[in-house]
Amino acid sequence: MFHTILLAVDGSENARRAAETAASLVPALAGSSLVIVYVAAVPPAQSRIVKANFDVHALLEEDAHEVAGPILDLIEDAGVPYTLKIGMGDPASEILSTAEDIGADLIVIGSRGLGVLKGVVLGSVSQKTAQLAACPVMIVK
Repeated sequence: MFHTILLAVDGSENARRAAETAASLVPALAGSSLVIVYVAAVPPAQSRIVKANFDVHALLEEDAHEVAGPILDLIEDAGVPYTLKIGMGDPASEILSTAEDIGADLIVIGSRGLGVLKGVVLGSVSQKTAQLAACPVMIVK
């Protein structure tokens, strides 16, 4: 049923809980694989880009490991192999684009826990992802 599971991470507590859920799903679904996506909402500082010889991807990967390192460790400790994808820009758009690119059958994402008014006015990454995704989305609180 679910062969390719996409886990969106941002380093938050909700993302950690989503990772725990994904880590338990993958072994239970024989033949499934896990792809983790980390999206940087803003590009690295120009000084960092220059220092890194304009290798923006390497900087984003470094940021992903710094911000989401504990979550990646959790997945590794569970013995679940994964592929890490990195994006930059609007998180919901990047998650959806990655899901389409890899042919995701399920997206697992943490809820942001926005207040009622703020959620109505701004929406959240998880809400936008759930509304626009072509596959099921599991939002973990």
